[in-house]
Amino acid sequence: MPQLKITNLNKKQALDNYKQLEKCPYCQGKLTKKGKRKKKYEEIQIYFCKNCNKKITPLITKNKTYPLKLIIDTITFYNRLNSLEETAKIITEKHGIKITHQIISNWLKEYERYIPFLRMRDFANKNYKKDIIQEAKLFHQQIYNFKYNRAKLDFILNEEFRNQKFHPLQEFLELAIAECPNQIFQNSSKRASDYKNIFNLDEVKITPKTNFATKSANFILQAVSNNKARHEALQDFMIANDSTTIATELAVLIGRDDINHYKFELGFDIPITLKEDEYITGHIDFLQIRNGNIYILDYKPSACKQKPIEQLTIYALALSRLTGIRLYHIKCAYFDEKNYYEFFPLHVVYKLKNKRIQRDQTKIAKFK
Repeated sequence: MPQLKITNLNKKQALDNYKQLEKCPYCQGKLTKKGKRKKKYEEIQIYFCKNCNKKITPLITKNKTYPLKLIIDTITFYNRLNSLEETAKIITEKHGIKITHQIISNWLKEYERYIPFLRMRDFANKNYKKDIIQEAKLFHQQIYNFKYNRAKLDFILNEEFRNQKFHPLQEFLELAIAECPNQIFQNSSKRASDYKNIFNLDEVKITPKTNFATKSANFILQAVSNNKARHEALQDFMIANDSTTIATELAVLIGRDDINHYKFELGFDIPITLKEDEYITGHIDFLQIRNGNIYILDYKPSACKQKPIEQLTIYALALSRLTGIRLYHIKCAYFDEKNYYEFFPLHVVYKLKNKRIQRDQTKIAKFK
């Protein structure tokens, strides 16, 4: 068997822990499935690389006694402010597998890179009880599981002065369940996801970036066998364990008066016309605050092919009107396990070239 030289790049790829290996993490050769290995609590897929003549399993499952789903649940229950002993009891009751508080401590250290909420946990423990995550099922033609992490947002707003301007968002989220106009979402309103290819994107820069969201997706979705459960599994993990996600499945809407305000008061280029009492509705997958901005994120299984520019822009317009926060402070992004793409919704609707032309024409008119 040939000796393999593992470079830093190889090591990084190996640490990425892909859900389904597509290429050999050592030589980038083609992989084929080579049966499954039965472990104490689960079965794992084995891959074979003809180039290296090596059998390979996803690194995340290697030398692990317990299923990844159980490990993820354990981390999440702990970061919902359960003690180590309480978490162990919950997991035993839920999965029928006994674990100890020492095992949990070891997992928290091993997977620390996936759970930055740990640095906020002391703050949350001192200021909140176990109900730090406010939850509600929204019956909006289908069921949406709204979640809002009150402790995390409180910490973010108080951590940096530049986040103080987002207090109106906190007020909106606190009332999101009680004051949500459910009848509008339940009736035949228009969906933001139905709008495609309506904006002029000439001045819009879509930037691929490295982001923690892809890292979380790559980690979590290895434990999801049902593709329909991908969104909820990722949302459950990020709302409890990352340091920026403050809400998931947030219901937003925008009406005719809002659209007209943007078009006629602010001069935005929005090719949408609504009738009186007509609304566009939607549900934001992930709402985050980081780097002095609000981020609206959408998980797409094939982010490199799907480009929900219109959908996310409408979400941003709606959120800006509902909270009074300037569109300037909102960014949008869509992602999957490998890719993350970001853009400014302001650049979608506010055309600098057109504004310059209008200003020039105004100046010329004054001289005539």
